[in-house]
Amino acid sequence: MPKISCITTTYNDGPALLTSVTSVLNQTFEDFQYIIVDDGSLPETRDLVLSIKDPRLLVLTQANDGISGARNKGLEQVKGDYVCFLDADDARPNWAFRAIADLIDAQDPDLILSRGILSELRGDLTPFYDTRIFDAIEVEMGQTPAVFGTESAQGRLRLAQLVEPQSANKVMRTALVKHAGLRFPNSHFFEDVYFHTFAVAAAQRISFLSDPSFTYFRRYGRVQITSSTSDIRMDIIPVTKMTLERFALCAQFHDPLHRAAVLASCFKIIMWCEQSVSYHYRHQFRQAVQALLMMIDPLYLHLPDKVPAGMEIIPSVQRYITEVRHA
Repeated sequence: MPKISCITTTYNDGPALLTSVTSVLNQTFEDFQYIIVDDGSLPETRDLVLSIKDPRLLVLTQANDGISGARNKGLEQVKGDYVCFLDADDARPNWAFRAIADLIDAQDPDLILSRGILSELRGDLTPFYDTRIFDAIEVEMGQTPAVFGTESAQGRLRLAQLVEPQSANKVMRTALVKHAGLRFPNSHFFEDVYFHTFAVAAAQRISFLSDPSFTYFRRYGRVQITSSTSDIRMDIIPVTKMTLERFALCAQFHDPLHRAAVLASCFKIIMWCEQSVSYHYRHQFRQAVQALLMMIDPLYLHLPDKVPAGMEIIPSVQRYITEVRHA
């Protein structure tokens, strides 16, 4: 059985996909399974995927079902002890799997969260969006894992929730994924915040990789959720509703700061969506947020007045919710 399985999904990515694929197949650590799920691509991408030959590679094809359905299909075929994701927008340095494997051997985590790098349109490299959160985690805990149930780990677990919900920044024990029934919400965009929330909630032991283990690329001429202004933005509303309703059944819901961190993770994206959605949809978006606030558990709306370092997003969320409720 391989130590790590990695899943990449693709839909009409064409030659751009080779950056991601090559970065995985060239890892210095070789004990891995690589799963590529072709989500109903046109022949250019489909033929490219089928032309890649490597004994560690498993290619799955399906009719177009969206990124969540493709990732879930990949999860069904995982053979490794741990599983991670790498989208067609991403790449890994060739030492990433070695660093992950070493951390697994040293700390036996259920979940690893890692820093990342953002490559802007003109090639400028900057730390990923959640660098401030990782800095706060390192101040809080150094290099030791956060173990659920220990008082010293509570702050780290809350901060883990506020790490950017990006698919490439996490590595999970496969047995945990199966036991907890972790899946992506099909037919919706902004699926990562749902998966991230319950990966953090299910993990009993979380480790943090301080070295960036992936690069996310913004690309000219490529449709990416981060550059869209369409009604796709509306998808964050049902995803937030699903996330908050399910989290209300978790033990961590009764920790006010962890509950606030989950709300903040979702509403950070809601706030960004409202700012970036086209003017044509803005009124409908605000109405949908107002309806959402009426449907969620009222405890979510009792946000703490004082928050620890790294959780400064919570007061901004509080102000936004107050504005929406009184609009």
